[in-house]
Amino acid sequence: MINSEIIDDVYYSLQGVLAPEARIPWVKDLFLPGSPCDRAYSHMLDAYERLRNRLGVPDEDGDVEVIINSLLEIQQILGYEMFRCGLEYARREAGVQM
Repeated sequence: MINSEIIDDVYYSLQGVLAPEARIPWVKDLFLPGSPCDRAYSHMLDAYERLRNRLGVPDEDGDVEVIINSLLEIQQILGYEMFRCGLEYARREAGVQM
């Protein structure tokens, strides 16, 4: 059985959202300035700002927030499942029976 705490630690280390002392040292922060994830996130924020301006919404638009949060939830589920599949693949390659 996979320890869900390690999956959370890997996931949040990848995002760089954990305090430095809590991060897993061998997990790369994918959101470092200038990284592909950082650039994509910046593009999303810029598009969100343009959309809010077009809609005349001063702060947050509820529907856009639902879209963003739903996509983040989907990617977290996919990331966790990829982690689980990677562990299973490694076990099979190593010939470890569970």
